[in-house]
Amino acid sequence: MSLSPTDSRRRSSPRRPLWPVVLGTWLIASPTLGADPGSDAKVDFDRDVRPILSNQCFQCHGPDDKRRKGELRLDTPTGVFEATKSGGKAVVPGDLEESELYLRITEEDDSVRMPPPKSGKALNADQVAKVRAWIEQGAEIKRHWAFTPPQRPTPPSPGDSAWCRNPIDAFVLDRLERDGLHPSPEAGKTSLLRRLSLDLIGLPPTIEELDAFRNDASPDAYENQVTRLLASPHYGERWGRVWLDAARYADSDGYEKDKPRQVWAYRDWVINALNRDLPYDEFIIDQIAGDLLESPSQDQKVATGFLRNSMINEEGGADPEQFRMEAMFDRMEAIGKGVLGLTIQCAQCHTHKFDPLTHEEYYRMFAYLNDSYEASTPVYSPQEQMRRAALFQEIEEIEAGLKHRNPDWPERMADWERSVSADQTEWLVVRPEVDDISTGGQKYLPQEDGSFLAQGYAPTKHRVKLTVKVDAPQIHAFRLELLNHPDLPLSGPGRSIKGMAALTEFEVEAAPADAPTKVQKVRFSRASADVNPPETPLEPIFDDKSGKGRVTGPAAFAIDGKDETAWGID
Repeated sequence: MSLSPTDSRRRSSPRRPLWPVVLGTWLIASPTLGADPGSDAKVDFDRDVRPILSNQCFQCHGPDDKRRKGELRLDTPTGVFEATKSGGKAVVPGDLEESELYLRITEEDDSVRMPPPKSGKALNADQVAKVRAWIEQGAEIKRHWAFTPPQRPTPPSPGDSAWCRNPIDAFVLDRLERDGLHPSPEAGKTSLLRRLSLDLIGLPPTIEELDAFRNDASPDAYENQVTRLLASPHYGERWGRVWLDAARYADSDGYEKDKPRQVWAYRDWVINALNRDLPYDEFIIDQIAGDLLESPSQDQKVATGFLRNSMINEEGGADPEQFRMEAMFDRMEAIGKGVLGLTIQCAQCHTHKFDPLTHEEYYRMFAYLNDSYEASTPVYSPQEQMRRAALFQEIEEIEAGLKHRNPDWPERMADWERSVSADQTEWLVVRPEVDDISTGGQKYLPQEDGSFLAQGYAPTKHRVKLTVKVDAPQIHAFRLELLNHPDLPLSGPGRSIKGMAALTEFEVEAAPADAPTKVQKVRFSRASADVNPPETPLEPIFDDKSGKGRVTGPAAFAIDGKDETAWGID
């Protein structure tokens, strides 16, 4: 089922796969890829020099500010090139005599040489030579590749330029010629189309497609096949798999129960986004914050499934808040690897030792995700959306008719509520305090109208204790109202994915205000509810360890003192 509408911004140029081009550009653009750094080779800082500094110097001159000596950092360009408090510089590009780093690692005096002999570390002759060559060659330090915009390199000019059909061929042939190799003979049409089909759509070509390609004698025969495959719906399926891996997509919860999860709408969104060539910035924004955009569409809400694919642990002894936090860390990792191109987990505990990410920056980003309200979002097919619109229109018409025929309805309802109980003069909305220890990981957030908004992990069964002090001579009844979320009318009142809930017991303990330790349990004479279903066995998953089956039924089940019965709203 497709949930993505036709994109009016679709480009006229043929789609091109994002990831192969990006990765290919980085590989081709690296002048030292695969080179064996010798005395005449270009020394690369990240490959040749940084490992030396990391192993020998970072313990005292690295990212750990608590262990840093002499206020000298060698893990950042600023620390390497700027003057220290003594006025010297660790490295002056092209000048060994002014580069304090080189002078100290080649010093013969043990009291001055670095690393100090007592550290048990020392640079060998090959390592010193690499540092020397790097400084003499200009001491170039490239930014981390994930923070460097890719640039189109200038293609080389190999000897047999007639063999090249596109700029990438020039890079390939240039490398082959440098290694004394020659290109393999061109593959036949059958092999070419098979390779192309498997690469772009992940499926082999059909007999009919092979015959059409073999019989196409036009100079654009191959390009025509590329265009055909890029326009195939299977293109999004093939390349969507790459992104779905980064998003940790799965059709089950993981952990010991590994129950099925219904998140295929997000999978389809990724596939459709690639098929309609959604711009990359919108592709990322929709997945991280689509639900926070102004008037978000259903597709933009579905896109946030990128952050909702964490494993779910419903084992009986699990701490709900612990695994909520585990999910938060998992989301951070997904953003780091999938979007930033960084492994950022180190920054959970300290400033990253290798990637440019501080401890504070990690938790600033963490706070954005942790502050977001989450709820199970229903997703509808186009046909279901039309049906919902028609139903809501019918409801509005019925309500408008009722208001027209009964203009005094609010006053009549107020009179009815006042007459519900002869002994009850008025309902008092109380604002109790929540005993956090009793919530089982659920959050109870107080609202302005006196209600509570339940958030966080929704356990299968839990108990909550609310405490309130009231100034009333007598209390004749308690009233519990279950509400939907005002902004999400289809969310609730229960915490299940269908909005259902069951109340096993409603208990009250009372004590005099001047003697709070004299607690007595209150016995209820009767219970009533707007919804009183017949006795219905609950699903086996809710059975307790005693083996006794549980049933839901009328409100009386909420005050009968039995754990195996519950008032339900289903």
